[in-house]
Amino acid sequence: MTIHKRNCPICDTEIEYTNKRSWYNAKKANSSCRDCWKSKISKTAKTLISEGKQWGGVRDKEKEKDLNRPFTRKCPNCGNDMNYSRKDIMESAVKNNTICNSCSAYKYNKTWSNVISDKHIRKMRATKAGFSSWEEYKKKYPKKEMYKREVWRHTYQNDLKKLQNWEKRGRNGVNGAYQLDHIISINEGWEKGIPPEKIGEWANLRMIPWQVNREKGSN
Repeated sequence: MTIHKRNCPICDTEIEYTNKRSWYNAKKANSSCRDCWKSKISKTAKTLISEGKQWGGVRDKEKEKDLNRPFTRKCPNCGNDMNYSRKDIMESAVKNNTICNSCSAYKYNKTWSNVISDKHIRKMRATKAGFSSWEEYKKKYPKKEMYKREVWRHTYQNDLKKLQNWEKRGRNGVNGAYQLDHIISINEGWEKGIPPEKIGEWANLRMIPWQVNREKGSN
């Protein structure tokens, strides 16, 4: 196993990575070590609290009381009020016989093993990978993963820096960021039996905004 190393920009401690991409991304972002990151987060939290501000991730219950939620129904399990901001959301909850968060947490914490079985988990894994059944997943998944690797191997044989907007390459959520896209997607190529070298060739590559890439991937 190859170990990739870099030093923390704050404390100069040596950090080891077993994954080259993780090492590259950390180096590019000039990320600190875990101890320095924890210290920074702790200081940020203490500063905000000392200034009387709300630390991220903590619910502001007083503020939530002021939210406009004019539609109300009773929890079918405990009878507590459940408030909604829109009528259609409430009607959907009535149709699905949705229970309140408290009842839901109690129910699924107590009976989770009966709700999600190994069969459910296998089915979800197969569906997420694009297969109709666990049997098809076991038979075809290794071949599909090899196909994906071959596509990316051929993709990176191109001089990608010559693609228009390559210099704007970035992650999801970054304003103005673009991402590398296969015009005929890898999944479509796999399903239609298109050779991986055709999917990874120059004519099938482009840079598109991350929002468009995410929408394309979800369809």
